[in-house]
Amino acid sequence: MKPSKSQTKTQENSSQQASKSPRWVQRLILILIPVALTIGGAAVLFNLLARERKSPLTATQQQAPLSVKLADVQASQIKESSEFIASLQSLSSESLQAKTQGKVSKIFVKQGSQVTAQAPLVQIDSKNQATQTDNSSASNSAIQEKQLQLQNARTQLQELEVQHLSKLQNIRLSQEKYQKYSNLAAQGAVSKQTKEEYSKKLEAAKLEFNNLDSRIQAQQATVSSLEKALQQAQVTKSNRLPAPETLQKQQYRVKAPFKGTVGNISVKVGDLVNPSTRVATVTQNQPLEVDIPVSLENKSQLRKGMAVEIINSKGENIGAGKIFFISPQVNQNTRTVLVKALFDNKEGKMQAGQFAKARINWNQHSGLLIPTTAVFRIAGEAFVYVAEKINYTAATSQLVAKQKQVKLGEIVDNKYEVVEGLQPGEKVVISKLLNIQDGDILMVK
Repeated sequence: MKPSKSQTKTQENSSQQASKSPRWVQRLILILIPVALTIGGAAVLFNLLARERKSPLTATQQQAPLSVKLADVQASQIKESSEFIASLQSLSSESLQAKTQGKVSKIFVKQGSQVTAQAPLVQIDSKNQATQTDNSSASNSAIQEKQLQLQNARTQLQELEVQHLSKLQNIRLSQEKYQKYSNLAAQGAVSKQTKEEYSKKLEAAKLEFNNLDSRIQAQQATVSSLEKALQQAQVTKSNRLPAPETLQKQQYRVKAPFKGTVGNISVKVGDLVNPSTRVATVTQNQPLEVDIPVSLENKSQLRKGMAVEIINSKGENIGAGKIFFISPQVNQNTRTVLVKALFDNKEGKMQAGQFAKARINWNQHSGLLIPTTAVFRIAGEAFVYVAEKINYTAATSQLVAKQKQVKLGEIVDNKYEVVEGLQPGEKVVISKLLNIQDGDILMVK
């Protein structure tokens, strides 16, 4: 029996609806899958980010603190300066002579001893030996002896008179130097103490001159006495001897002309000396003259009165002075200009003839300084570790190492000038740099 038309239509509608239903579900599934993937991906990403944020803190909290030393980034006035190799020269050095005939009986000092002005160095004993003749000697022998004594006495007098001229010239030289350094002291180029030193030298020179005058007068009296004795011996012309002479031993001391250092001692106890024998040298080391060969390109910056720092071989700043002389001539061989400064050398750390570094300060500017021990380099670039505070809770905080790249300037007294990369008040790590990594917990030693 054939189905009716209405049944056939109903079956066709049912088959169409059945075919449409899977398509609708498929479309719904296709729409929901991307949504679900998006939501799931976001959840996974959020979870990963949360873990990433928590991970450093968790690791930091579990890491043992590293004990280090810190230093402040200091704001300071930085001097622009240049260093030169300078030689230290003595303002006065004198070789001392015996100035009398006799035997060295005592030496009071050693080579290198520091002495004050008029301190005794060497003692010389001189004795005029009178020859006594018995009654059987002829009067001619007595006359010859007197003549010899008179000749020796006149020779000594002449030598003293030569020294008299030398001491007079020494007074004039000391007077000129005293006047020179008095003027320098008035201009502020040297200290008042330097002026006083030259005043003492002048007084010492005058004292030596006066002492020499006294010796000349005594020697003149000796010559006069011997002349009278010779005349008496010539008149007597008999075998009767004149009364024996009692001559005392005379002691003469060679003294330091000024405060300084004893150099070479040329004699020893028991040596026989004469007026021309060199006994010792004394060199003045306070103050010292600093001779500085300054490169020609810096000549235009030189000014009298500029500060000069003196630095020893260990890099220590041991004193300062001021420029008082600038040579008008240029050394064509070295292309330098000679500059002189005075160094008081109060503590006696340097000696004449030594070399030192002389730092001339041209000008200064504001800047930041950090110790050289805070800097390490990677691929030629300079870095430091800065100790930064990180708050874990409201009540506590810890220091963490933060690596920063810096740009550096010149080294000033074992400190780098920081041109870029740091701020005043920050603290940098100066120990165990090889053991630190960025983010490590720090503990101040």
